[in-house]
Amino acid sequence: MLRGKSVPLYYQIETILRRKILTGEIPPSAPLPSEEALKNEYKVSRITIRRALSLLEQEDLIVRRRGKGTFVSERSRSVESAKLTGSMEDLISMGIQTSAKVLDMNWIEPPEHIQEHLKLDRTAQVLRIEKVRYVEEKPFSHVLNYLPSNIGQEIDRDMLSVKPLLMILEEDLGIKTGEAVQTVEASIADAQVAPLLDIRVGDPLLKAERTVFDRAQSPIEHVSALYRADKYCYKIKLKRERSKDYVGWGTTSHI
Repeated sequence: MLRGKSVPLYYQIETILRRKILTGEIPPSAPLPSEEALKNEYKVSRITIRRALSLLEQEDLIVRRRGKGTFVSERSRSVESAKLTGSMEDLISMGIQTSAKVLDMNWIEPPEHIQEHLKLDRTAQVLRIEKVRYVEEKPFSHVLNYLPSNIGQEIDRDMLSVKPLLMILEEDLGIKTGEAVQTVEASIADAQVAPLLDIRVGDPLLKAERTVFDRAQSPIEHVSALYRADKYCYKIKLKRERSKDYVGWGTTSHI
């Protein structure tokens, strides 16, 4: 369903088709519906449909073949979505299978919510690491790591180019991770993040906030990550919980 007039109709249609192409709902080399069919489906003018298709063509997502129709480009083949199933091993595996570019690494006075997550006092500083993670050389997520000073002072930039941070904590610093608490919610790309992830301002993102604890239940890291919604899949297994007074659904993991 198209939204109100605040967002141009051609842009809305282009966004809908773009999402279908990038998620594989309309696969590479497949034909798009005709202009007439799209016009009738979305109840707009042919000019509106042509403007939407023109934008897709500029992004090399579709190709027009005279006398044959419009087809999804082979270049549109999207990277398979990263799938997480709710375990620490998933997070480490993601780090191994992807690459990361460190954009910034500085000591800061943490905002209040970071202080709370890491259980720090107001005078404490944290190491803030900003990076973009890539899958097959395409941007996948924008990540902010926050580390308390006793841990952050042991981290250098070279270490981050070799292995995932969780592996550094365990293998290099000898910190055994126990569990993590994570929330996942919908978000959109702003003017700062959009170019880093090679998407447009306003495109959908999944935002994950995660605090990692060691085996003594002390917080060792807080992570704020923005994932491209077309390349991130979060799966969680539910199990039935039964008791005398309650029957419901529970998760198998904290993340």
